[in-house]
Amino acid sequence: MNHAAASRGFPVIALRDHAARLFEAGGVPPADAAIIAEVLVHADLRGHGSHGVTRIPIYLERILKGAAKARPNIRIERKAPALLWVDGDNGPGPVVSLKAVDAAIGVAKEQGVCAAVVAHSNHNGAGSFYAERAAAAGCLLLGMTNAPPSMAVHGGRQAVIGTNPITFGSLPAGDVPVLADMATSVVARGKIVEGAKRGESIPAGWALDAEGRPTTDARAAEKGVVLPLSGAKGSALAVMVEILVGVLSGGRFAGSLGNLYSDFETPQDIGHFFLLLDVAKLMPAVDYRARLSALVAELKASACADGFSEILMPGEIEARRAADLAASGIVLPDNVIHDIDEAARSVGMPGLLEQPGHR
Repeated sequence: MNHAAASRGFPVIALRDHAARLFEAGGVPPADAAIIAEVLVHADLRGHGSHGVTRIPIYLERILKGAAKARPNIRIERKAPALLWVDGDNGPGPVVSLKAVDAAIGVAKEQGVCAAVVAHSNHNGAGSFYAERAAAAGCLLLGMTNAPPSMAVHGGRQAVIGTNPITFGSLPAGDVPVLADMATSVVARGKIVEGAKRGESIPAGWALDAEGRPTTDARAAEKGVVLPLSGAKGSALAVMVEILVGVLSGGRFAGSLGNLYSDFETPQDIGHFFLLLDVAKLMPAVDYRARLSALVAELKASACADGFSEILMPGEIEARRAADLAASGIVLPDNVIHDIDEAARSVGMPGLLEQPGHR
């Protein structure tokens, strides 16, 4: 059964500042706390609440319990002219990932391309944040991350691999972004987790229950497995990600990864992979944008199928949503507000509803 969740709106700046203060209170340096807050609010702005500020409580709890380090010693080693290996030292995923991407941008500007393989990290939020960072520097980005097992491989019914997201980001075509950010599962598992908290139903085909039966009950799905995108194809992509970010990094992979929500003894040891290409090394950025705009215009001019009024590029609907929410504020369900306020109390901070400007 679906239960409509009450909700309230918060100005973006106030929400971002509140999140940063909570992480600072948990021992994270101010600059790093601001990075974590920015990454989480970025996801909410794009309409992907499962990766947004709803993650504040679990990120903070892991830091407070020592399952993730508030002040990691992140090491970046240049293994070859265009190859970096990054030791995240069990730091917050957004902090580790941004340092890796910024270092990779610098190398890509020098070499034309850079691959950064990251080990010993944690959940790093929405990949689109790092793609936008690279695009602002004139680089294309292909990003990947692994996750603890929650998905079956094609033909199986056990959780043996993560939903292992893949992100691709380009320079925009004029005002139109080209940014794909997707799990290799039918749906990001975070959406099932959020649905389970609210007792909601989920669409058929998303998941199996603990007995391996198809289910539309989010709570039953949370105890079971999410299914790979397009069957064998999504399963193959998830395995590819696991090789690049788990096996290649030297960190944990698949079943050896620490569980974000239930294991506070084992570091998650998440891996990431970022491949960056400096467009200017192949052609002037203005020429690339013109060619990309021509491609986008051709695709958007194609005939719409029944039920569609417009052809949208990957990331376009999220960009529009972000522009709207930046002006109107981010609406959070009451259960998310409650969880964030519980986290605030754990570090002696006031709750969201005590902040100025909430609606």
